[in-house]
Amino acid sequence: MAISKGNNKKKLTVAFYTLGCKVNQYETDLMMKKFVDQQYEIVDFEEKADVYVINSCSVTNLSTRKTRKYLSKAKKMGGIVVLAGCYAQEIGEQASIQNVDIVIGNDEKKDIVSLVEVYLKKEGKTKKVVYKIGDIARSRKYVSSGTLENGRNVRESIKIEDGCDNFCSYCIIPYVRGRVRSRDINEVFKEAELLVKSGVKEIVLVGIEIASYGKDLEEKIDFIDVVEKLSTINGLERIRLGSLEPRILTEENIIRLSKIKKLCPHFHLSVQSLNNEVLKNMNRKYTKEDIVQITDTIRKYIQDVSFTCDIIVAFPEESKEQFEETLKMVEKIHFYEVHVFKYSKRKWTRAAKMENQVDGNEAIRRSKALIACAQKEKRRYMEQYLHQEVEVLFEEFENGYLYGYTKNYIKVKVKAEEKWLFDIKKVKLEKIEKDLMLGKLVVNSSK
Repeated sequence: MAISKGNNKKKLTVAFYTLGCKVNQYETDLMMKKFVDQQYEIVDFEEKADVYVINSCSVTNLSTRKTRKYLSKAKKMGGIVVLAGCYAQEIGEQASIQNVDIVIGNDEKKDIVSLVEVYLKKEGKTKKVVYKIGDIARSRKYVSSGTLENGRNVRESIKIEDGCDNFCSYCIIPYVRGRVRSRDINEVFKEAELLVKSGVKEIVLVGIEIASYGKDLEEKIDFIDVVEKLSTINGLERIRLGSLEPRILTEENIIRLSKIKKLCPHFHLSVQSLNNEVLKNMNRKYTKEDIVQITDTIRKYIQDVSFTCDIIVAFPEESKEQFEETLKMVEKIHFYEVHVFKYSKRKWTRAAKMENQVDGNEAIRRSKALIACAQKEKRRYMEQYLHQEVEVLFEEFENGYLYGYTKNYIKVKVKAEEKWLFDIKKVKLEKIEKDLMLGKLVVNSSK
């Protein structure tokens, strides 16, 4: 597929598939922008395209299997197949991988268009797989891939940090994302201003470990400084925090956060377990008592707060009794949502070498039990808001219904006109329907 020259240059198409976290989705948006800036057309992944980009995840075995599945699917569709991201970083340049033409690491995503252009020009010649994967373990500075200027949604993420220094015993992320590297606060602010001018009303701060923001910088600064600075932007209605390492939530920091009026009262805690022995084996630096104290303190200073979390079940050596304690603690703390993961053995990690790996059937049983427990807690939380008036930012319109979220992350569905899409409106919540609440617009409300 040769590139045409001159004014008759063929407009090439590129399709994306993103796996994994919000950081990956943000980086996909940046890669999309780079292609659009070079006159490529973005098409759906199911369509015929000249280039397919799979932005991969390797946090679990399931995510790597999905990555390989979509590589195979893209290759069958034809076109150039690019593997980007964490799975690319994991396999490295020495690996033999099928259904791929270009493999690029996390810090090299900024070079994706130039790599594709060079590959395209090799048409007709013998082609080998092109690798560009840096030694991310040596990376000590945040690598900027550009700035998003226009939001595609009314709620958009901004990446403020990359990497993690925690080295939890189960986690491959420090090996594929590197050490903590904080983005310049002024660059974050500039991007947020541009997004708000384009119509974005809610910004989500994301990173691999945003609680560590600033620890690598000479300037004494932390992620709360970023929130405080962004809160001064006119037109920005909401700031939501991504996943947080619990230890950052000291009483002093909670008080600082409570004074930021634009902050959404929704905290996603990277909990992983609520049994102290398991937490110690995971190399987590807190206890179940710390989590109780943190959530109690947040409730003391911030109203209508919701807590969501990640929990791993069937960690090596986790007994049935230890798992049962996690279940009881989920009920005690009253989490609004729990993201449940079955433990996945990952190379380079200490947990992969631990004895007493939990049987797969038992892992499934524990996963189902925790999901059922979490669903009860979610319903209990939503019941508190029945017949209450809340503000909802509407993000989607489908089949005569508007869908959006409250500041504390309750999903709401309202039968209403599309003209209210992307607005914040007051809604009276009337009914619970599965994982969301049905509501009715409050007449004559500006919000």
